[in-house]
Amino acid sequence: MKIPAASVLLTATHTHSAGAQRGPDYTQKIVESVRLAKGRLAPARVGYGTGASYINVNRQIIDPKTGRWWEGANREGPSDKTVAVLKFEGVDGTPIAVYYNYAVHAVIAGQLDQVSGDIPGAASRYIEDSFDDKAVALWSSGAAGDQNPIYYQQTYDLRNIRTKDYATRGIDISNAMPPGGDGLDRNNPTVARLMNQQRQMVTSMGQFLGEEVLHVMRTIARSETAVPLHGSFATVRCPGRERTDEGRAGVEGTYKETTPVEIRLGLLRVGDVMIGAVNAEVFNSIAQRLKRESPYRATILATLTNGAARSGYIPDDASFGKHTFEVLSSRLQPGCAESAIVNGILGLMDGI
Repeated sequence: MKIPAASVLLTATHTHSAGAQRGPDYTQKIVESVRLAKGRLAPARVGYGTGASYINVNRQIIDPKTGRWWEGANREGPSDKTVAVLKFEGVDGTPIAVYYNYAVHAVIAGQLDQVSGDIPGAASRYIEDSFDDKAVALWSSGAAGDQNPIYYQQTYDLRNIRTKDYATRGIDISNAMPPGGDGLDRNNPTVARLMNQQRQMVTSMGQFLGEEVLHVMRTIARSETAVPLHGSFATVRCPGRERTDEGRAGVEGTYKETTPVEIRLGLLRVGDVMIGAVNAEVFNSIAQRLKRESPYRATILATLTNGAARSGYIPDDASFGKHTFEVLSSRLQPGCAESAIVNGILGLMDGI
């Protein structure tokens, strides 16, 4: 049995603490996992359900001190709390695997001098442990381009420590993305405490998300054995831009026009469940619009899937007026990508 390339979804967790897990060895592990799965094929049935988790929050705010856009918890901002779950089990009801989708940046342990699977890793480990490691839990990232973990203070505190450390060297990184890990002295008790709290937070949020996935799995009442499978993909293009000034956030950017940016879209149908795919970081409102306009009740958007677009972040149309670092760094001109993604995936649905 060969799997068509259009039916493959390869989704990154986007942990900011991936370490050196790159290159041929990592790729080979992915290939080997597919080979092992193929060798263990067995009759199964599939069920779908959704739940809710409140560990994410919109991260675009206006700083009350400066009156400018910055990064922080915006509890009134757009934020989809949906946890979408596909449960796979044997015909006798024995769990085989679960595919779950949620919109949150995996950035709690955001230091490059430590390796962590962050929330996705902790959640999957918790789920798999609950089944005595006899089932596989597979995360996919929802539209988390503007979604952070709701509790994230340790990272802000560590960023301030790095900023002050750089300032002593005459380097101002207060409005820049600090290099991960630089400026952190692990012998500093405050740094050690904050990094330990980050690890505790990863475990806590992973358990909360994992518990919700398990709850949804228990409440799925209907499973199917005859499940149509269909995969397709498309490419859309939007006008590009290149930033000509600097600054992380808070001040309007200047740009020059560049070549159009290609965005790869995909669709995987699993029974009545439609998994749309985008190869970039997408703002949450775009996924919410897709689900509203989809003719299928069970619609999911998996981002960071099947490659990396040259776009950088993909804001929704309404967010392009915000001077946040995601918007400022986007290589897309306003007014194209949101509709191109939504209409493109809906067009793939029309073709099944």
